Amino acid sequence: DILHELENKSCAYPFKYINKADKIIKHPIDLLTINLKLKNNQYKSLKEFEKDVRLIFRNCYTYNNAESEIYHSGEVLESVFNKK
Repeated sequence: DILHELENKSCAYPFKYINKADKIIKHPIDLLTINLKLKNNQYKSLKEFEKDVRLIFRNCYTYNNAESEIYHSGEVLESVFNKK
């Protein structure tokens, strides 16, 4: 499925776990959290799942400089997600 495809991309490592104590990002989320929410049936709709995945990308672009490798990795993963 799409989550596993995102997780298995070589550029996904910065998105697997996050620093929840960070003050810049108001609503932290990572691929592990999304995976756990899926396994625990916490998503009531596909829209909720999509909202969390897109939040990863928004947080990435907010926190990282547009010239950084992590910012670019976010763009790559978002492109993969948008194709599904």
